[in-house]
Amino acid sequence: MKILFVEAKAKLDVLPAIKVNLKALQAYKRLALAATVQFVEQLPAIQTFLESQKIKTVVGKPSLHAVLPGQLLGCDPTAALSAQGADAILYIGTGEFHPGPVEVGSKVPVLKLNPFTKKITEVTAAEIRRHRLKNLARIENFKKAKRVGILVTTKLGQSEMQGPVDKIKEKLEKQGKEVFIFLADTLNYNDLDNFPDIEAWVNTACPRITDDQELVKKPIVNAREFV
Repeated sequence: MKILFVEAKAKLDVLPAIKVNLKALQAYKRLALAATVQFVEQLPAIQTFLESQKIKTVVGKPSLHAVLPGQLLGCDPTAALSAQGADAILYIGTGEFHPGPVEVGSKVPVLKLNPFTKKITEVTAAEIRRHRLKNLARIENFKKAKRVGILVTTKLGQSEMQGPVDKIKEKLEKQGKEVFIFLADTLNYNDLDNFPDIEAWVNTACPRITDDQELVKKPIVNAREFV
């Protein structure tokens, strides 16, 4: 079955929100700009305005699943993280899902601008550290497991996100683990409870599934995190 993805563009003009927060943005000499698809087409206009206010800008190109310059997906923060020379990242959009990987992977401050409320918030170094420590703990707990299940999806767009399953299985077995492959379309966390002998999980679908560690209950890592 063919699927058509249609980009939904916001009618809201982002520039008023930029202007309200101009003083805060002027604390940085060079900003990397990134946005969700609803606002990404407005980035050139935002660049022009910020440059007129003596703030240099850069828009990175995604290298995973996003297709537009500056576009962020929940599974692809590369547009923001690939922007070289910036001393802060300005994310334009709503919610916490899309900027999450940027916050964890960034070495510079991350500013989140909500175009609707016109409020801007900064992710602190303490918050970034807390996210990283949580991820490290999750991976360390996985290493202790002896019986591991590999989660594989047939869902379009997620089925080949993190590498060949056979190589992942081979690598785990070389580490002395007993490995089982679980195939599904939509992953239901409750179904995992039906396999109590599995001590930990490897996710090969959307990498943001690991954000739901508390729902999965047992340690879960993305294939890329140990491969």
